[in-house]
Amino acid sequence: MIAFIRRRFWPLLLACAALAAAILVLMPAEKTLGQVIKIVYLHGALSRAGMLGLIGAGVAGIVYLLRPRPALARWTDGLLLSGWGFWLAHFVVSMPATHFAWGPWIAWGEPRVTMTLQVLAAGLVVIVITRLLAEPRFSAAAAALLAGAVLILATRTGALQHPLDPIGASPSTTLRLVYLGLLLPVIGSMILIAWRFTQARDSLTRLRSDARAEA
Repeated sequence: MIAFIRRRFWPLLLACAALAAAILVLMPAEKTLGQVIKIVYLHGALSRAGMLGLIGAGVAGIVYLLRPRPALARWTDGLLLSGWGFWLAHFVVSMPATHFAWGPWIAWGEPRVTMTLQVLAAGLVVIVITRLLAEPRFSAAAAALLAGAVLILATRTGALQHPLDPIGASPSTTLRLVYLGLLLPVIGSMILIAWRFTQARDSLTRLRSDARAEA
């Protein structure tokens, strides 16, 4: 299975991207937002994928602390990097959605925007520090703490203009099904990229081991 994914990584990633793009192109417009709903749905899918990656990194980190395994350490880092990247992408995509729906590009007074920026900043700090220290147990603990913070912020942060669950509260069954169809390839892309990061770390670890052996 791993060998298959390694050989087909780019075709699989492109297939996920093509499927997501096709769903966005073909999905119907919404009565109020019109075609802007497509940007909103992409923003929501990227948000879910990013949060799933960050929380998945925390879960992998906790399991690593209980049962240290190199593969768990690699998945902790891979999911952290991929999840943070998708969280950043969701913030970038949210800007045109905010602009076309409300006027400004960034709704600075919106609590959900503040939460998004807090997670981005905290995640970046965790990524930089764990890269500098390169200590698996510390990285696992940091990822677990970040995941806990993400969960707390996501559940406790309210909203002013931003609806808490615009898709789940939509009266349109079609739009909810379309969103589910979009969510699957976006999450699939996040997991594929996380896997790619695990392979890169594995290769780097082997190179370091070989260098120490030769020294």
